[in-house]
Amino acid sequence: MLIPRRAFGALTFVLCVAGFFIFFDSAVQWSVYLFGGHAPLVPYTTHIVLFQFKETATSFAIKEITSRFFGLKKSCVHPDTHRPYILSITGGIDTSIEGLQNDISHAFILKFSSSEERDYYVKSDPAHQAFKEAAATVVEKTIVVDFQEGVFFNG
Repeated sequence: MLIPRRAFGALTFVLCVAGFFIFFDSAVQWSVYLFGGHAPLVPYTTHIVLFQFKETATSFAIKEITSRFFGLKKSCVHPDTHRPYILSITGGIDTSIEGLQNDISHAFILKFSSSEERDYYVKSDPAHQAFKEAAATVVEKTIVVDFQEGVFFNG
């Protein structure tokens, strides 16, 4: 053998590392060619929903409505992609000790990729519209607040 074992191993390692960098650089160039450059980072749109249930609402009715709310993640489907578009839904019952809830008992937080998807959800999504009709039978008051993470000024 012309090259000693240690030198052969080191040479193989150097060639693999060089090949990786050559491949990685060309992969980046191809991805820019195929998919375009990096788009500006747009923060998620967060949609907060707060419920005050009617005094007549039973625990079964509350459980049913909250379960249906979480089901919106799968049932809300974008009309163009035919895929669910709500990134996440979380929520629960109020546990604050401050006494500032003003009778609000349940909170939900939804995340959307864009304001356009949130707008579709609020204005047009048939699954959401059906949920709102069902919730109206047991919900006394709803408060909604939307924001984009890290955005504190308009414009």
